[in-house]
Amino acid sequence: MSPVRFCDAPDDLARALLETVPRPAAVVGVGNPLTGDDGFGPAVIAALRPAEGLRLFDVRGVPESFLGPIAGSGCAGLLFVDAADLGTDPGRTALVDADQLAEIDVSTHVVSLALMAEAVRRLATGPDDENGPPCALLAAQPESLTEADRLSPPVEAAVRRAVAALETFAAAP
Repeated sequence: MSPVRFCDAPDDLARALLETVPRPAAVVGVGNPLTGDDGFGPAVIAALRPAEGLRLFDVRGVPESFLGPIAGSGCAGLLFVDAADLGTDPGRTALVDADQLAEIDVSTHVVSLALMAEAVRRLATGPDDENGPPCALLAAQPESLTEADRLSPPVEAAVRRAVAALETFAAAP
């Protein structure tokens, strides 16, 4: 997979998820719903129905507080869901490879997602195991990160696209 894979249709995104993230997957919604489009991650988690193969975590702006429960979830894969500056049109979604997490601007969080992914890997596998759950970032390009308690229309559409893709991902054989 390329480091950043843009997926403009739910089926394309579901296919990319199936190629990248094993199930069951911990789906971690990151962001602050009070700052506009930064609420993308929590909005996706809120819209998802419980499903076999998905463990949902709404961590808001403090993903580090959920390290133990995420690592202890027994998930084979880890998917962060967050708004990120992808350098594209508002509302576009992409799947970002774990190796590129440090390069993606998700500036509203104290702890970087790359550090979170590494911490979850180490907690889930132990200090001597180099492998851990594969992880990726499902990102949406924000339109606005201003003080507003609502998503922009392009990011609302991205939420619907992400939810449809994750439901397909969860239901796939």
